[in-house]
Amino acid sequence: MFERNQSGISMQSLVNQLENEDIKVRTRARKSLVTIGKQAVPPLCLVLENSKVYKARWEAAKALSEIADLKSISTMVKALEDPESDVAWLAAKTLEKFRKAAWPELLRALVDRGTDSVLLQHGAHHILRKQKVEDYNDLLDILRTALEKGSVPESISPAAYQLLERIKSRRG
Repeated sequence: MFERNQSGISMQSLVNQLENEDIKVRTRARKSLVTIGKQAVPPLCLVLENSKVYKARWEAAKALSEIADLKSISTMVKALEDPESDVAWLAAKTLEKFRKAAWPELLRALVDRGTDSVLLQHGAHHILRKQKVEDYNDLLDILRTALEKGSVPESISPAAYQLLERIKSRRG
C-alpha cells in the first residue's frame, strides 16, 4: 500500500517518525519526505492538520514549505491559526511564496473567520503585506489597511470578499 523510499522505509513510517522525540529522527524523516516530493503532500497535510504533537506539525509545515506544492494551500491557510506561532509563521512564509495562487483560499478564510481570528488576521497581513498585482492593488491596499493592528476587524471580511469577487470575475 505504501511505497518505500531508497532506504526501504515506507512513507507512512517516515510520517510517523515526525512525532519522534529525537530531533535527528524527525529531521531525517522530514528530509526523506521532501525528497519523495509531491506524493508526500497528502500525508504531510494530515499531520499538519491533525497531530497533537507540536514538533510533528512544525516538521510537516517545514516539509510542505520545501516541497511547495499548491495542493497544500488549504492546509497552510488552516495552519495560520495553529496555536504554536512558529508553525503559523512557516505556513505564512509558504503562502507568501505561492503569491496570488494562495489568495482564493486565504480570502475565503478571511470572509468566513477574519473578523474573529486574530491569528488568521496576522498571518494574512504578513502574506499580503508586500504583494502587488496589477488590477488588484486598490483592493489589496484596502484589505491590508483592514488587517493592520488597531483597525476595525469588521472591515476585514468585506474587503476580502471584494478582492475574491474581482478574482472570480477576471477568471472568465
